[in-house]
Amino acid sequence: MRMRRTLSITMLALAGLMFTADAQAQLSSNPDKFLGNITTYGSVNGGGIEYATLWNQITCENETKWSSVEGNQGNFNWGGADNAYNYAKQHNFPFKFHTLVWGSQFPGWVKNLNVRKRKKAIEAWMDEIKRHYPDLEMIDVVNEAVEGHQADTHYIKEALGGGGKTGYDWIITAFEMAYERWPNAILIYNDFNTFQWNTQQFIDLVKTLRDAGAPIDAYGCQSHDLTDLSYSTFTQVEKDIQKALKMPMYITEYDIGTKDDNLQKQRYSEQIPYLWQKDYCAGITLWGYIYGATWIDEKDSQGNVITRGISGIIKNGSDRPAMEWLRSYMQTDAAKNAKSPFPGMKKEASVYIKPSTLTPTKNGPMTITVRAAMRTKTIQSVTLKYHNGVKYKDIATLTTAPYTFDFTPTETGEIALKAVVTTTDGETYERYGAVRVYNQRVPYRSMELPGTIEAENFDKSGEGATFHDSDATDEGKAGYRSDNEGVDIVTGNGGYAIGYTAVGEWLEYSVNVKSSGTYDYVATVSSGTDNSAFKISLVKEEGETVLSTVSVPNTGSWDTYTTVSGTLGKGLGTGTHILRFTISGANCNIDKVQFTFKSDVKYVQDQDEFANGTRYNLGGQRVNQYQKGMTIMNGRKVLIME
Repeated sequence: MRMRRTLSITMLALAGLMFTADAQAQLSSNPDKFLGNITTYGSVNGGGIEYATLWNQITCENETKWSSVEGNQGNFNWGGADNAYNYAKQHNFPFKFHTLVWGSQFPGWVKNLNVRKRKKAIEAWMDEIKRHYPDLEMIDVVNEAVEGHQADTHYIKEALGGGGKTGYDWIITAFEMAYERWPNAILIYNDFNTFQWNTQQFIDLVKTLRDAGAPIDAYGCQSHDLTDLSYSTFTQVEKDIQKALKMPMYITEYDIGTKDDNLQKQRYSEQIPYLWQKDYCAGITLWGYIYGATWIDEKDSQGNVITRGISGIIKNGSDRPAMEWLRSYMQTDAAKNAKSPFPGMKKEASVYIKPSTLTPTKNGPMTITVRAAMRTKTIQSVTLKYHNGVKYKDIATLTTAPYTFDFTPTETGEIALKAVVTTTDGETYERYGAVRVYNQRVPYRSMELPGTIEAENFDKSGEGATFHDSDATDEGKAGYRSDNEGVDIVTGNGGYAIGYTAVGEWLEYSVNVKSSGTYDYVATVSSGTDNSAFKISLVKEEGETVLSTVSVPNTGSWDTYTTVSGTLGKGLGTGTHILRFTISGANCNIDKVQFTFKSDVKYVQDQDEFANGTRYNLGGQRVNQYQKGMTIMNGRKVLIME
C-alpha cells in the first residue's frame, strides 16, 4: 500500500520531538524509515557497543523463532526476546517479530503431530505470542516459502490447509490468522534470492497473496544475495519486482559477505542509497555488524570455516570502509528526507482488495470487497478503480462499510485494480490489486466415470482456473493443443502425456459420474527419477478433498510407462464433478487414469430376483452401506445377504 500525503511543517516538527537523545545519535535521523540491525549471539549490545548509538530498529536473529521459544511443548522461553523488545520500547524504535511461520527452526516435536494437532499447535503458538506481545508493530508472518527454500515447509503447509486453488492458500490462512491477532501490525512476507535466482517465484507468490485479498502489508527482500550482483542487474530486477507488486518493501536481512573492504564499500555505496531513497522502501535492516559474529563465513573448498563473520562492518572495534561510508551517507539530506510508505514507521491504514472469486468469467458478475480500516483516523470514502487499458476508471465510491462493489468484466485477461481510501483529514491511502478474467470453463473432451481421463485433456479456460504450470514455456512441444499456456504435453506411450512436471502444478477435469460409490483406478505413468507422485482430488467451491496419492515408481526412463493401481479414498456421487491431478513429487509423466466402479461390491434389486441368482446395480447404491437383512432401497424391498 503506497500513500500520497501532505505533511505540514508543524507536523514534521512534532514528529522530530518523538526522538530521544539516544535516537539523535543513531545513524538514521529520518523520522519515517529506519536503519536497523539484529541481536548478536542473543545480546542487544553486540561487541560492547551501545546498540541505540547506531541503529533505530531491532530484529532478533534467533530469539523469536519458534524452536528457540517453545523447544518443549507448552514451555515458553521469552528471555532473549524480551531483552530486545524491552530495549526497543525504551528507545522508542520498532521491534520486528521474526517469524510466525517458517519451514525451518520450528520445534522438533511438531513433526510428530498429526495435521489437526499441528494446526492447533500453530494456533497456540500465535496465541501465546499475542498474549506476551499484544502490541507488535511489525511481523514477518511467513518466511521463505518459495518452493525448495525449506525442505520442511510441508509440515506447516499441510497444517494450514495446503496449497488449494491459489497454490498458496496456506499462506493466506497464516496472514489472516496474524491479522486477526494484530490488525495494526505491518504484516510482511519475507524471502531470500529475491534479486538473483528466484525473482519470478517471489513475485508470483506475493502477487497471488495480494490479489487474493490477503492482509499482507509489505514484502521483505532479505538481500543476502547482492555481493556479486552488478549494479545494473540489481536495479533492473528491483524495478521489475516493484512494478509487478506495487507494495511497500523492506530490505530485511542486508549484508555484503566479503573480506574485500573495497568490494563491500562499493556494494554498500551503490545499493543502500538506491534502495533507501525509494518512496516505497520502508526501512533497511542489516543482518549483523560485528566482524566475526555474523552468519556469513569464509570457507575452503571442503566447506571448512577459514574466517568467521566476514559480513561484519565493525572489525576489532574499528569501522570498515563500508561502515565509514554508511555513517557519512546517513548524514546527507537525501538520506534524512527520503519518504516512506509508513510515516512514523507505523501502519495507519489496512486496505486489502478481495474479489468474490479468483476465477471470474467474461460478462459474469462478481463482487469486490475493499477491506479498509484505520488505526487512528476516520474513513470518509473508499473508491475502487479498474484499469481500462489507458487509465484507471472509477467503478464506484462508497462512504459507508462494507465497501462491496459489483463489477462485470467485459474482457478476458488481467484487470488491474486500485482502491483509494480518503480519510476525513484529506489523506489518501492506496492499495493495488488485480484479477484475471477467464473464458467460461468447458471440458476439452467429454468424460464419464466409469471411464478414462487422458491427462492431456484438461478443461479449457486458462492458467489459474483449470490448470497451473510453474512457467509459461511448453517444454513438451508435442503440438497437441494451442491453449495449454505452458503446460508441458509430451508424446509417449503411443499418444500424448503430461511431462516435465513440478511440485504444485495441477490440472482439472470435468467428469460426469454415472454411478455413485467407490472407484478403483489404474494410472499409466512413468518417471526417470525417484519420489515422483501426484494426488487425485475432488474440487468443490468449498474446498479440495484428496482422494488418493499415486506414487510413481522410477521406470528407468520417462519413455517407459507402467501402471499403478489403487482405490479412491472417498465415494463419488452421481453428476458432474471436477477432479484435479496435483503434482506432489516432481518429474512424473502422466498418460492416463482409468476409473472402474468397484467390482467386489454386490447389488440387488429385490428378494425374488436375488433368489434366482441375479444381481443388479440399483442406482449405484452399495449394499454394504446397509445392514444385513430386509431393508428398503429406492422404495423397493430388498433382502441383503452379504
